[in-house]
Amino acid sequence: MKPHLKPLVKQLLSARRVALPGAAPADTLRAPSLPYPDGWFCLAFTDEVRPGSVVTRPLAGAEVVLYRTAKGVLRAVPPRCPHLGAHLGVGGSVEGENLVCPFHRFAFDPAGTCVRTGYDKPPPKASLAQYPVCEANGAVYVWWHALGLPPRWEVPVLPLDDRQPFSHDTFDLAGHPQDVIENAFDWGHLPALHGLKGLDIDGSPVAGEPVSTVTATARGTMMRGFRQSYSLTVIGLATIAASTALPRDAGHLYVMLHATATGPGRIQLRFGTKLELKGVPGVPERIGRAAAMPAARLLSTVLQRVARVDTGADLLMWHHQEHVERPKLAKGDGPIGRYRQWAQQFYTEPTGGVSAPRPALTEMSRAEE
Repeated sequence: MKPHLKPLVKQLLSARRVALPGAAPADTLRAPSLPYPDGWFCLAFTDEVRPGSVVTRPLAGAEVVLYRTAKGVLRAVPPRCPHLGAHLGVGGSVEGENLVCPFHRFAFDPAGTCVRTGYDKPPPKASLAQYPVCEANGAVYVWWHALGLPPRWEVPVLPLDDRQPFSHDTFDLAGHPQDVIENAFDWGHLPALHGLKGLDIDGSPVAGEPVSTVTATARGTMMRGFRQSYSLTVIGLATIAASTALPRDAGHLYVMLHATATGPGRIQLRFGTKLELKGVPGVPERIGRAAAMPAARLLSTVLQRVARVDTGADLLMWHHQEHVERPKLAKGDGPIGRYRQWAQQFYTEPTGGVSAPRPALTEMSRAEE
């Protein structure tokens, strides 16, 4: 990162909600020009939704309540109880396998069916809609589509060790998922903003495919002093997953960047780091394998602090960036034009306006409407 940006980035990271004096966030300058994209969007890292927990997250102008039952069943539902409209994420609780409303203690099973009231009377014929939800790569994804259509593709599963969680942070800022994911194909900003040197990068999105891959080698990455090879897996307009092989086949470093639209011109940016080690250098193999997991968890926390400073420079740009519909591209920018053509597949309406907030419902929920 360029030295003159470090004070601004440190201020940004300490606030979590991006706010800097002297410049207005992009969403206050003009109406957003891009609608909400369709696809799978990360609403939490896996360790944020533990068995028995209930959390509320914004998504495309609405709210989604995530919860996990005692047996580990993960569900995503609308926030309003169908009885009298209480917010299930404000005082709602998980009792065994049921989600219980805080107002009248109506209980809903994992299928969404009301199975009990709070006053020993037969439950009404009421049910909760279910939003498509999946868990992959240490993250919880919910499907959103402007017309409420069901999922059309699956989130690819990367070769991660699920026993170890990511060290992670979440930031609220102005921006749009398309502009965030564009970073994977904006090759010119890597030396200009991040100081990478000797960059050799390759990869373009394939029309019609929801997942794309970029491979690169460079100096000046998180692994200072080494020329590192890494790959970027781009998942829709939601996620950039970076994988770096450690020197001497010691393991892998994974960095996840998730962009989720929360409202017109606003996003939540989730950023996580995880180091997976095969052993500990200088330690006998048997002992090294046993110590690898706790050592990796500790180092992941340290690396997250290092990585978020570098990523903070991107946050600073996105928070004040206005989307340019017809950019004046230069040689060395990377395949930005091809990326933007690829991105059109994730919009129900490719131009103008912000789509109405309408997360998709499962087929079961549709039948019960």
